[in-house]
Amino acid sequence: MPDTDELREQIATIDAEIIDLIATRMEIADELAKAKKRSSQSYWNEDKEHEVVKRYHELCEEVRLSEDEARQIAELLLKISKDRQKQYFEE
Repeated sequence: MPDTDELREQIATIDAEIIDLIATRMEIADELAKAKKRSSQSYWNEDKEHEVVKRYHELCEEVRLSEDEARQIAELLLKISKDRQKQYFEE
């Protein structure tokens, strides 16, 4: 059975992977914002936001995370993405 130091090392490795994935997600969101601006779309779409939250609920359910945890994760990522996309529209 792993000791606390080993478990913390595993968590640190996973944290680094999560940050890399979030950075990639944000880079894609930046590109999406540029594409929306070029095509005169709004920077934010409430229907798409609801779809993302629903997707997180479904994904989290598959791995036994609660609906509340899914909502928190989705809302945090969406807020960051929304703020970044808004910046492209204010330039």
